[in-house]
Amino acid sequence: MDHSDEISKAQPLGDAIADLDRKELCDLLVRLCDLVQQEVGTGAYRGGLYPDNITREPDGSVTLGPASEGDWKGQERDFLAPEMFWHGQKSPAADVYSLGLLLYYAVNSARLPFYKSGDDGARQRRMNGEPISAPKAAGRRLSEIIVKATAFQVGERYQSVEELKAALISCVSNIYLTGPVSAENLYNKKEEDLSSVQRMMLDILRKEEDPEIVKNDMEEEEVPQEPIVGPLMPENKEPEPTPEPKPEAPAAESSTPEPTDEEEKPIVILTEEKNPELEPVVLNRFTPPQYQNSTERERKIASKVRRRRRRPLVIILIVCALLLAAAAIYDHIQLRQLQEQLNQPQTTPEITEPEAPPVEPTPAVEETPQPVVEETPAPSEAPKESRYELIVSDVSWITARDSAINAGGHLVVINDEAEYRRVLELAQEYSVSYIWIGCRRVEGAMTWVENANVDYWPWQPGEPSYVDGDVPEDYLMLSYVNGNWGYNDNRNDPAGDYPAFYSGRVAYIIEFDN
Repeated sequence: MDHSDEISKAQPLGDAIADLDRKELCDLLVRLCDLVQQEVGTGAYRGGLYPDNITREPDGSVTLGPASEGDWKGQERDFLAPEMFWHGQKSPAADVYSLGLLLYYAVNSARLPFYKSGDDGARQRRMNGEPISAPKAAGRRLSEIIVKATAFQVGERYQSVEELKAALISCVSNIYLTGPVSAENLYNKKEEDLSSVQRMMLDILRKEEDPEIVKNDMEEEEVPQEPIVGPLMPENKEPEPTPEPKPEAPAAESSTPEPTDEEEKPIVILTEEKNPELEPVVLNRFTPPQYQNSTERERKIASKVRRRRRRPLVIILIVCALLLAAAAIYDHIQLRQLQEQLNQPQTTPEITEPEAPPVEPTPAVEETPQPVVEETPAPSEAPKESRYELIVSDVSWITARDSAINAGGHLVVINDEAEYRRVLELAQEYSVSYIWIGCRRVEGAMTWVENANVDYWPWQPGEPSYVDGDVPEDYLMLSYVNGNWGYNDNRNDPAGDYPAFYSGRVAYIIEFDN
């Protein structure tokens, strides 16, 4: 049996991308940049850039599978740029983001950023704009490329796969120049004779030498920067002023003679076995504040609020106590004065009264005993049971509360674990993932409707989170995450802000007290 056909069949790259050395990895990314540029050019979005969609042929060539138009699932969704995930905003910079994640995934042993938070948690942290730091295993230059390619804001990334390709080539070449960066110094050509890739690499090296170099007006028109509006960044963010280019300093006089036009200026290429540009480096990693015990912090906040509320009451009680004490002292003084008056001798003359005739005793009348009537205890009232009704509707918490009141009830109040289980049984009958309940944060403390006093808080892991970006999360809902229900504080109208994510999955429960 001829197995040559089976042997020649190429397999998807997948997690084997982590087995490539740094040079092989950069060469692979350069080929992917070429493929994207060949298919859609430099000004369009291609998509489908994730490990399981990349195939390496036996001859070393690389092919890319098709990209989905929408409804991204699995690994393709994990490698999407934030603006694609939230708004479907397509741009060449979105492809750059996916290729930057490929670099991260490969040098981090086939693991994406924030992998310790689980698949959903890691994706949520990236899509909400938490900065990505390069893995320790990446080299100095490769770390810079990863951080720039995976920047959350579109305008902070490489603006095309051509720019990313030039940066990768400069990383692998490990070139250090003996003179100023110029086309003659680097390629021994005039600048107008350079290819597009050479010109791109020249611009990158110039920016590394002088970070004050900025794009000219023509480049800004070719790559418009459209900010992501919504949860990713503020709508009316003022653009940062463009720094003016520094005037060129006059060349210092040197005793060393300048080479003639015929002589080529030397290009120093390091010959060490290890490329220092690719050596591991520990980057400064931004770590957001994490609350070790969210429930305990919630209780402390509520305790402070209660203490502030009790201060006026304490003052009133003290005043009342002082008034009562003053009244008691006044009564005591009046009583002593009255006793002193009674103990004084009387000076009025005595009046002799005539003796009264003897009074005959009245015979005792026997009382007829009255029958004892035993009181019949009133029958104890049966405990009241609430009735629940679940309404599927993509509404805000405030709208859900008002609808429940208009229906004659209120948003459900979960008093203990038994009632929590009853609510979950009702939730499982419907295909929803988010359910509003009757609790919200007031002055920092979680407060239930109907003034209910509840101390039962089955929070989801990592909750409560208090804020989503700059938006406070003051409204409580039940959420279904990773096969488990639990409490999650959220903004007032998440379905209105993110319809693509919440549409058709939101409900609320009305409780009717019988």
